[in-house]
Amino acid sequence: MGLDNYRRSVSEAKQASILKAGREIFLRDGFSRASVADIARSADVSTATLYKHFSSKEDLFSAVVRNAAKDLGDYASLLTTETNVEEIFVTVTRAYLTMQFERKSNELMRILIAEASRNPKLVREAAEYMVERRLKSLQAVLETLIERGLLRPHDAALGARLASGMIKELFVWPALFDPDFTIPADADEQIRAAMAVYIARYGVQPHTGRTPD
Repeated sequence: MGLDNYRRSVSEAKQASILKAGREIFLRDGFSRASVADIARSADVSTATLYKHFSSKEDLFSAVVRNAAKDLGDYASLLTTETNVEEIFVTVTRAYLTMQFERKSNELMRILIAEASRNPKLVREAAEYMVERRLKSLQAVLETLIERGLLRPHDAALGARLASGMIKELFVWPALFDPDFTIPADADEQIRAAMAVYIARYGVQPHTGRTPD
């Protein structure tokens, strides 16, 4: 390995360590109480080194959010040849909930809500990664379903907000206000009930809410 490659490798390792430590401490202490010195200590780097990689605590937090959100919302990859719209919605929603809960997106969103009045620019930037990107990906899924003739033509951007709004009402908002909230055992049934409303409005065939005999 050449000297330049070695230096780059060391720099990337330090940045990854800072991001990991930053995520842990932001989740533990929140944004305002989190200490840059504590993050540097946990990452086993000096404060000066931390500032070489991230110009401010805000910059580091934004990077933590971007890193957490980089795998969120790639719903197009979930589309297969499945023609049952309800099952497609269940698959996409389950992927959303897995990321929301297992990647601790709920906890990050609590931090953003707490910072909304003190640091609106930080919150707006973070929301772009955590909310808007996923809405755009869901919109793309709806547009594909429309193209396939599985949904009637409609405003997919509005549709993405309507569909995600129902899911958030069922699972995300309760989790934001109750740290002990977990995904319920009957989540699939709740998802299907919510999506039945969407399909009744935009489905190709009217949704009767009845199951086959």
